[in-house]
Amino acid sequence: MEFSRYFLFFFASLGAFNGVLLAAWIYYKRREITGAPWLSLLLLMLSIRIGKSIAFYFSPGLSKDILQLGLSACCLIGPSLFSFCACHLNPNKNSPILRWHFAGWVLVVAFTGAVYPYHSNLELWQIWIYRGSGYAWFGYLIAASWLYRHKLVDLWSRQNTPNWRDLHVVVLGGGWLIWFAYYTAAYTSYIMGALSFSMVLYLSIVVYSGGSRTKEKYAAQTISPQQSHELSTKLTQLFDEELLFTDPGMSLPRLAKRLGVSHTKLSQFLNQHYGCNFNQFINRYRVQHAQSLLLQEQSLTMEHLAELCGFNASSTFYTAFKKYAGQTPSQFRAQQTRKLSC
Repeated sequence: MEFSRYFLFFFASLGAFNGVLLAAWIYYKRREITGAPWLSLLLLMLSIRIGKSIAFYFSPGLSKDILQLGLSACCLIGPSLFSFCACHLNPNKNSPILRWHFAGWVLVVAFTGAVYPYHSNLELWQIWIYRGSGYAWFGYLIAASWLYRHKLVDLWSRQNTPNWRDLHVVVLGGGWLIWFAYYTAAYTSYIMGALSFSMVLYLSIVVYSGGSRTKEKYAAQTISPQQSHELSTKLTQLFDEELLFTDPGMSLPRLAKRLGVSHTKLSQFLNQHYGCNFNQFINRYRVQHAQSLLLQEQSLTMEHLAELCGFNASSTFYTAFKKYAGQTPSQFRAQQTRKLSC
C-alpha cells in the first residue's frame, strides 16, 4: 500500500473513530444539548456507514455481514437526522412521535436483515436497499430543511451571520455535504464519502466552537440594566413614533448608528432583552403594523401593504406574516371582518 493510500486510510478512519467518540461525548452531555440522543445516534449511524465504506474500499472481499451492517446504518441516517432537527425545534412537542417513528424504521431494517440477509439476497441489498437508503436520506434532508425554512431564510441576512454556527444549521449542512459526496461517488471515488465525513466533522467542530466563543464573549460583556433600559426606551421611540421599521433599507448597522451604539452591542441587546435577532425583531413590528393597516384600510392590496410596512418583496411579507400571525394576510382580514360583523 503506497503512501497516498496509507494517508487516505488514516484520514478517513480517523473521522469514523472520532465520530464514535463525539457521539459518546454528546450523549454524556445530553442534559446540556437539545436533542443530544438523536445527534449521538446520527453520528453513530454515520460512523458505522463510513467505517463500512473504508473497510470495503481497502478490502473488497469484506464479509457480507459487515456490508449489511453498514447499509442498515445508512437506512437510519435520515430518520435520526430528521428526529434531531424536529426535537431541536420543539424539544417537548414531538418526542413520543419521533421515538415511535425511529423504532418503526429499526424494526423494518432488522426484519429485512433477518429474513432477507445480504449474503443470500445480493440484488436486494446491492441495488434496491443501497439506492433506497440514499433516497430516504435525501428525503429526510428535504423534510428537515422544510422544518427550518423560516430560520434558513433568515440566515441570508448579513446581520444574522453568527446564526450559521447554530448546531442545527451545522448538522443539517453537514448532512447535505456528506450525502452529496456519496451521491456523486460514482463520478469521483467511493472513498469520497468517508473523506467528506472527516472533513465535515472537523469543520463542524471548528465552526460550532467559534459560535460558542462568541456566546462566551457576549456573556463576558453583559449589558447593565440601566443601559438596557435606555436602549429599550430609544428603540421604542424610534419604532413606535417614527415608524423606522417601515424603511425597507433599515439594517442593523443603520439602526445601531441611530441609537449611538455599536451593531455588536445592539445585536447582543436584542438577543438578551427580546430573545431574537434583528430580522426577527423588525419583522415582528412590520407584521403588527400590517395587521393594524388591514383593519383600517380594507381597499389596500397586499403588494401595497407589504411596501408600506417596509418589506422589499411580497413573498418575504407573506412568509413573515404567516410566521408571526399564524395565517396569511387574507385569512387575517377575513377573520377580523367576520368578528366585526357579528
